[in-house]
Amino acid sequence: MRVLITAGGTREPIDAVRVIANSSTGRLGAVLAERAAAAGLDVVLLRAGHGAPAPDGVKARAFSSSADLAALLEAEAPAADVIVHAAAVADYLPAPEAGKISSDAEELVLRMRRAPKLVDRLRALAPGALLIGFKLTAGADDATRLAAADSLLRRADLDLVVANDIDRTSPEDHEAVLLDRNGGMELCGRGKAGIADALVARVLAHARGPAMRSETSP
Repeated sequence: MRVLITAGGTREPIDAVRVIANSSTGRLGAVLAERAAAAGLDVVLLRAGHGAPAPDGVKARAFSSSADLAALLEAEAPAADVIVHAAAVADYLPAPEAGKISSDAEELVLRMRRAPKLVDRLRALAPGALLIGFKLTAGADDATRLAAADSLLRRADLDLVVANDIDRTSPEDHEAVLLDRNGGMELCGRGKAGIADALVARVLAHARGPAMRSETSP
């Protein structure tokens, strides 16, 4: 069974030397890749080139911008049985300037446009795959966090969403809830390893039995 994992944050160019990025480290994706490979799964990791390194023995390809990641998904997703889309992809893209913007001005105004939602393309790229997405909120209560995850799950036709909040995430700890398309919820073990283990267990269960998608699903 081939598992495709995306991890880390995109970097979008402002000019020839500057980028807009986010704080994603890709560590959770790297831990997940390590645990999945240890469980005997065929893992391909699409990782941010500036993020956490790929575990030893795991096949990896690097991306920088969201356009890079989109191209890698086009190439790799159709062959995947499971896709875990943990990468933090930019929501807005700057219109890059040619050359280097002068640093002499007192103020710099950037024009941004909405970025394509790569997670929304996954079902078309891999119609029969088990699709797992991530939804990050900031300072949300439990109800708001789960509602946001459920909205993503249904909009992108995913099978499982990992709901987490930035206020409950740190280098030492990481709390998350797994929400599936049938309304089931599971609180993960604490820390990135706990989340990775819960996801690997779901993938292995999927490999052993019927797919999580119901026969009446669109």
